[in-house]
Amino acid sequence: MQFIMTSLEKNGCFIFYLSGDLDYEGAHKLREAFVEHLGLGRKRFLLNMEGLKIIASYSLSTILKMSYLAKKAGATMAIVCPAGNVWDVFYVLEIGKVIPLFPSEEAFWKSAT
Repeated sequence: MQFIMTSLEKNGCFIFYLSGDLDYEGAHKLREAFVEHLGLGRKRFLLNMEGLKIIASYSLSTILKMSYLAKKAGATMAIVCPAGNVWDVFYVLEIGKVIPLFPSEEAFWKSAT
């Protein structure tokens, strides 16, 4: 399935909406867009992965590197992760110990208040 990425800014948070299969090429596009917006001074990021079906191991590494870059720049990053395969991968690898995970965007916004 083709990787699709859209984005928008909402309440001071820059949100990347990811769907399809996050492979090497998709991870590279995501990282480039993230670094660009980090360079523009954005300080709050959310990766909404509700539409993802598959995530490649390289993509996981890229996301962890993005989290490191965000922290280094004084920014924050969180992930909305769906149930299913992608959530299972994040759970097994304990990604939630490094990057805050939320079951829905609604849960993310509730935590922000």
